[in-house]
Amino acid sequence: MMYAYPAALAEFMATLQAIPVPMMIYIYWSIAFLVGILFFRQDILTFNREFDTRRIVLLVASFVVVAINAWVYSHSTSDGGRALDPMTVLLFSICNGIAETFMFYALFRLGTTLAGRITQNPWALFFTGFIFFMIYSGLIHGLFWINILPEHVVQTSPYKPFFMPVQMLIAGSWALSFFWYRDLRSVILLHALVDLTMVCNVKFTMF
Repeated sequence: MMYAYPAALAEFMATLQAIPVPMMIYIYWSIAFLVGILFFRQDILTFNREFDTRRIVLLVASFVVVAINAWVYSHSTSDGGRALDPMTVLLFSICNGIAETFMFYALFRLGTTLAGRITQNPWALFFTGFIFFMIYSGLIHGLFWINILPEHVVQTSPYKPFFMPVQMLIAGSWALSFFWYRDLRSVILLHALVDLTMVCNVKFTMF
């Protein structure tokens, strides 16, 4: 009986691999949109209009980091000679920007909720949520995106070592935007810009 689990897992993975790549992405987005509707309905419908100095600095820094990411990403990836698909660029940038923001913040909220059972220290809550955020981000990119996107990383690029530090800065700024201001909309825009950079450099098609 103990050997049934690896066999079942292998069968499940084989089933996933048989699903066309666009369909896998659509399924992922559908789950994420459902998560957004269930857990972030109030945040979607309302917007925190408090723009104090801290928030303005955070937003400016976030856009600067996204711009740096665009430079690093474009110099450490290759499109493999693939043609740019404008419809994929539009669809992926918008839909994935929305969907993954919901998923990232769902895990962030899970982390803060669990930590809140032990302490109300705001930094403890933030860092626990941030850890959950980063774990999910690593898993979804390592187990999902890297397996369905075409090969695109240039391992010999001198810019590649800067990729992870920049990603950490992006994640940190987005987590603070939500933790301090419940700001979904700005982060969705920033996430869409990151996805725009990715799809314009990797050049894959969903059609």
